[in-house]
Amino acid sequence: MGSRTHKILIVDDDVGMAETCAKLFRRQGWVPLVAQSGQGALTQLEAEPEIELILTDLLMPDLSGVELLQAVKRRDPTLEVIIMTGYGTINNAVEAMKLGASDYITKPFDKEEILAAIEKILTIKDLQEEVRTLRAQLKDRYGIEHLVGQSKPMREAFEKIRAVAGVESPVLIVGETGTGKELVARAIHGLSPRAKRPFVPVNCTALPKELLESELFGHRRGAYTGAHADSKGLFRTAEGGTVLLDEIADMPVEGQAKLLRTLQEKAIRPIGEMHEIPVDVRVIAATNQPVAALLESGRLRPDLYYRLSVVTIEVPSLRERVSDIPLLAQHFIHHYNLQYQRGVEGIEREALDCLMAYPWPGNVRELENVIEGLFALRDLKQAITKEDLPAGLKHAARVPLPEPVGEVRSLADAEKEAILRALHATGGNKSKASERLGISRDRLYRKMELYGIQE
Repeated sequence: MGSRTHKILIVDDDVGMAETCAKLFRRQGWVPLVAQSGQGALTQLEAEPEIELILTDLLMPDLSGVELLQAVKRRDPTLEVIIMTGYGTINNAVEAMKLGASDYITKPFDKEEILAAIEKILTIKDLQEEVRTLRAQLKDRYGIEHLVGQSKPMREAFEKIRAVAGVESPVLIVGETGTGKELVARAIHGLSPRAKRPFVPVNCTALPKELLESELFGHRRGAYTGAHADSKGLFRTAEGGTVLLDEIADMPVEGQAKLLRTLQEKAIRPIGEMHEIPVDVRVIAATNQPVAALLESGRLRPDLYYRLSVVTIEVPSLRERVSDIPLLAQHFIHHYNLQYQRGVEGIEREALDCLMAYPWPGNVRELENVIEGLFALRDLKQAITKEDLPAGLKHAARVPLPEPVGEVRSLADAEKEAILRALHATGGNKSKASERLGISRDRLYRKMELYGIQE
């Protein structure tokens, strides 16, 4: 961030003050322009549309700083304005803030004060521009704009998404809860020749065992008690398109066997139907658990795994892509500005440092929830500050990774140990243990079953 050239318009009838500011700004690599009146400033804006920020005195002979602010905001509501004022006119400066000024500075001021005020605004402007540029690049290069990131792990994921979109192979998406696996699946579908056909996500965890076959493959009227009408099932609903089987390992093993046959034969047999019905559907599966542990425990059939994992895409955790947090935060701010009809422009550096220090066990979904929570519960000003953040984030500190000692353990072993420690620390209380681990109770129970941890 900060590599762009910034044009700043200084408006002050005090020529000496204006020139002092101009020299200071040049040393920062900015491009200062000077106007000695409010009317002159409006003329400059017509000639120099790239101006990003105006630093204006409050009291001037023709247009006052407040009148200039109002004229500027009518012309371009996104243009930033900082008011310079003497101690006797602070109340007027506060009123200017209510009218849309970004900040005010009292004269006399030192250079650190004015530079800090401007840097804060330009950092947010840079981040906004970076997100806009990234969205355009992702759309042009990959056909993706809702997946945000430019870290190496995400660039690798984007390349795989683009490569696999044009083929018909099944795909297995692996990643922790909240990393955006469904977004990846939607991106693959959206870039594929099937894009204009249905995309049908299926939450395997939520499908009751006794209804699984009917939900996926459909049934004939009267096939079982309660089957009062024919049902197409989700596979035929997705005809010509894509089915996402989310949390595939939560599908009962019997259902996995039927799914394997569907993949092999490209046909289904609804309950109560005598003959198989051809289906043209691409299958994408996803899991938030280590594949090796699922295979070892028998929760995922090896033959189904090999059929699904022709291409495997690993979605990185947010801990593995910390450099993407500023872009993601700005992306969500933009989204919730539209939803809540707000004008929050960005996030201050100190608050951003807290976000980047936090470990994010819930990944991108947790970050989005935090940003939405701020919009819903806080009276946010121009930018999100450290004080706006929840207490757990304000005091976040990045913990350095310990040096490896002896043999490196598998992720499954580390996860099992973390669960055992949490249960021991809470005296076996599942609710408190799940809170410590940052997961739901249901997920804790599934993990305990997976790793053979006795209650």
